[in-house]
Amino acid sequence: MPTSCLPLRRLTVLFASIVAVFGVARGAAAPRPAHDRPNIILIYSDDHGYADLAANGADPDIRTPHLDALARDGVRLVNGYVTAPQCVPSRAGVLTGRYQQRFGVEDNTLGPLPAAELTIAERLKPAGYVSAHVGKWHLEPAPRRAGTAAPAADDERAFSPGAQGFDTYYNGAMNTFLASHDLQGRPLPDAPRRLSDPRFRCVWQTDAALSFIDRHARDPFFLYLAYYTPHVPLESPEPWFSRTPAHLPLERRQALAMIAAMDDGIGRLRDRLNTLGLAQNTLVFFIGDNGAPLKDGAWNGSLNLPLTGEKGMLTDGGLRTPFLAAWPGTLPAGRTYTPPVIALDVAATAVAVAGTSARATDLDGVNLVPFLRGERTGAPHDALYWRWRSQAAVRDDRWKLILLGPTRKFLFDLASPEGETKDRLAAEPAVAAALERKLLAWDRTLPGPHLPRAEHAQDDAFFASHVLKTAPPPSKRARAAKGKTAAASAETSSAPARAVAAVSSLATPPSTSPSAPNASAAPAGFTQGWTARNCTVVAQDGVLRLVPGDGVGAKSARGFLTHAGLDLAGPMRATVRLRAPAGGSLAIAWRTAEERDFVAAHTARVALAASPEFQTVSLDVPAAGRVIHVRLHPPLEGPVDLALVEFSPSGAAAPRRWDFASTASTPVR
Repeated sequence: MPTSCLPLRRLTVLFASIVAVFGVARGAAAPRPAHDRPNIILIYSDDHGYADLAANGADPDIRTPHLDALARDGVRLVNGYVTAPQCVPSRAGVLTGRYQQRFGVEDNTLGPLPAAELTIAERLKPAGYVSAHVGKWHLEPAPRRAGTAAPAADDERAFSPGAQGFDTYYNGAMNTFLASHDLQGRPLPDAPRRLSDPRFRCVWQTDAALSFIDRHARDPFFLYLAYYTPHVPLESPEPWFSRTPAHLPLERRQALAMIAAMDDGIGRLRDRLNTLGLAQNTLVFFIGDNGAPLKDGAWNGSLNLPLTGEKGMLTDGGLRTPFLAAWPGTLPAGRTYTPPVIALDVAATAVAVAGTSARATDLDGVNLVPFLRGERTGAPHDALYWRWRSQAAVRDDRWKLILLGPTRKFLFDLASPEGETKDRLAAEPAVAAALERKLLAWDRTLPGPHLPRAEHAQDDAFFASHVLKTAPPPSKRARAAKGKTAAASAETSSAPARAVAAVSSLATPPSTSPSAPNASAAPAGFTQGWTARNCTVVAQDGVLRLVPGDGVGAKSARGFLTHAGLDLAGPMRATVRLRAPAGGSLAIAWRTAEERDFVAAHTARVALAASPEFQTVSLDVPAAGRVIHVRLHPPLEGPVDLALVEFSPSGAAAPRRWDFASTASTPVR
C-alpha cells in the first residue's frame, strides 16, 4: 500500500477525531472531561521470565519492591499471556489488540507493523488523548538483505512511532535513540533527531517517561514505556549490581541488577503520579513481552520458574510472563486473578475506559475491568490461541494443546501439579480433539501458511530439551536454579497447581578441555563483554581459550564470539591477535544501528596461517553507519586462543580494544 494513501482504518479514526473536536457545534455529544478519562500506562519489559517478579514467589533472589507494591495496589494476573514467544509479534499484538497473524507480523522477520493497523495511541485520539512511546519499538521495516537497497528515510519514518499515533517518542533500546523531544521535553524542530545518553538504558528511559507525564499532567494521556530489560546485552549497572548475591552466575547477577534498575524507575514513575495527584486516575499495566531465553549462549540471566520452556516456545515458559494491572480506587487492591488473560486485552480495556467513539469491534481482546472488579464472572476468554513458526497452541481454562510440526501433538492439564511436564494426549483423546478443532477453526480465519506447519530444527530442539527430556537442559540456567524448590503453588483450583521440581539433577557446568591442564572457567569480567555462542570459553594461560562445543551437544554448530551494545563509526580497521594451530579463516560480521539482524554480505575475512605461535592479523570492516553488534568467527577446528581484539573506527574516534592478556598475571607465550 502506498504510504501516501491513508488506509481505511486511519480514515475512520481521523473522522472520529474530527467529530470529537467539532461535535458540540454539530449537536453531537462532547467527549467526557479530561478528569473523567483515566490516563493509561503500558509498561513492557523485555525477555522477562515469570520468576523475576518477586510477588510471584518463584525465586528468592529477585528483588522488585516497586513492582510488588504495584501488585499490592492492584491485581496480579497469574495466568497472563502474551501473543508470541518473540519480541516483534508480541509487540505488534499488544499495541494493536489484534492477533498479529491477522496482518502478517508472525515473527521477528516479518515486520513492519502495517500502516493500516491501528495502535492503541490511534484508537485513543478521538477521545482527546495525547500519547508517547519510550524505549524499544522494533516494529520498523525489516533490515535490508544482501543485494537490496536500504529503505528510504521516508519509508522508515512512515513506520515509526510518530506515524503510528504517538505525539511524543524516544525510539531506542540502548543509549542512542530517535526522538521528537529532548529529555527536558522541548520539541526538536528537526525531529526525528538522533540523541544519545551515556547512562544505563533504564535511567534515561524513565527520565523520558517522567518528562512526558510532567508536560501532560492536565491531559488524558497514554504512555507506552518499553524498557529494554533484561534483554541482552547484559550490563552491570550500579548501584544495583553490587546489591546482587555474589555467589550467583554473572549473567544472573546482571539480570537481577538490570531488573532492579527498571523497578526503581517504575517506583519513580509512581511517585510522580502521586505527586501530581494522578495516581487514582491512572490505569497501569505491567507485562513482560515474552519469556526468558535459557539456552546456553543466549541466556540473559532471567528465569521462567516454575514454568516449562523458554523464549521461542509456546509452552508457558515462553508465553506466560509477569502481568499486573493497577488502578487505585477502581480495581481491587491485592487481588490475585487466575482465569487466563492475554496482552490483547490491554487495547480493548483502554478503548473501553477512555470512552472513545472510535469503533473497536475488530479487537480480539476484552475489557478486563468488569472481570477484575468482580462485576462479571467466568473466564474473559473461551480460549486463547497462538501460531508461531512450526508451533501452534490453544488454551482453555484447564487444558492446553500444542501442535509441533506436521504430526506431533501434546496435551497438558494446567490444573494438575505436573502442568506441562506430563503429556496427557493418550489419556484424553476427546479433550485433545475438541481443542484441535477450535485451533484449526481459528487458523482458518488467518492468512496462511495454515496448519499443520513444516518442522523447524530449533523448535524440535526446544521440545527435546524442555518437554521430551531427550536432550540436556541449558547448563548455566541449571546452575542459577540449582537447589531451588517449589515456592509457587496453586493460587486457586483454576490456576496451574504446579510446583517447581527441585532441579539439583539438572546438567552440571561443562568441564574444560582435558588437554588444557591450566584451564579454568573464565572468571567474571574476564571476557570483557564478549559472549560465546556454540562454544565454551575458559581462561587459559592469561588468554581466552575457545573450545568447540557448548557442553550440551552443540558441537555440530560453528562457534563464535559476539559483542552487542557497541557504538563504533564505520568503516573501521580490525586487529586480532590469536593462536589457531590448524589455520583457516577468521571472519568478522557486523550489524549497524539501522539493521535488525545480521546479513551475509556484512562479513569480512582474512586467512590465518597454520602455526603453533600467536599471530596478529588486520582486516578492513567496510561498515556503513554506526556498528552496534559484531561477531568474531575463528576457525574452531580445535581450541583457539584469543589475546587481543581491536577496532579502529574511521575519523578521530579512539580505538575500542579488548586486551585479554592484560587481565591476568600469566603472560601470553
